[in-house]
Amino acid sequence: MLITRPNHDPATNYLYFWSQELIYQAKKQNKKVVDLAKKRANAKEFSSVVKKIQPSLVVFNGHGDDSTVSGYNDEPLVSAGKNEFILKNIIVYARSCRSAKILGPKSIKAGCKTYIGYNDDFVFMTEDDKITQPLNDKTAEIFLKPSNYVVISLLKGHTTGNADKRSKEIIKQNIQKLTLSSATKEDAELIPYLTWNYLHQVCLGNIEATI
Repeated sequence: MLITRPNHDPATNYLYFWSQELIYQAKKQNKKVVDLAKKRANAKEFSSVVKKIQPSLVVFNGHGDDSTVSGYNDEPLVSAGKNEFILKNIIVYARSCRSAKILGPKSIKAGCKTYIGYNDDFVFMTEDDKITQPLNDKTAEIFLKPSNYVVISLLKGHTTGNADKRSKEIIKQNIQKLTLSSATKEDAELIPYLTWNYLHQVCLGNIEATI
């Protein structure tokens, strides 16, 4: 597994910390992990590592747009029409905004096995007083635990389609919890954002692929 973990702003810093669980799970499953953390999440190093180790799974954490996933300081790592071919024979999970809209389909056309990502923005809410302690942020957990489960499912040997489905099931469970009478008004206000992620998380390509 190759994972990118830039941490140059509050949003990427949250993903940086919440991705620690994915590294732990991969090592627990005896999978080799290359962690492009912080400034190592740059285009030169990403390209070099992919060519050298030919990972079966690439996990992107970072900002993105319709055609791009980015690394540290928003440097493009993979861009449609430029280097999507680098994802050939790889299963991808891109925890970034919008990249499954154009980059995802282009990557599949170029030989990527499966591209799991978002065809619109990926959103998560945070608590102001937890900004320096992302792992203690229970609001962020409601959003980031389900997204983590895409990768955890793949590491456990599930198919890409199944991993996508299991992740969405956890989103649904979280939504149901927030509809209970015991939920606060602030909790209930998270439901539209969870629903948004549920609707815009897509699994492109071979839904039977495994790592």
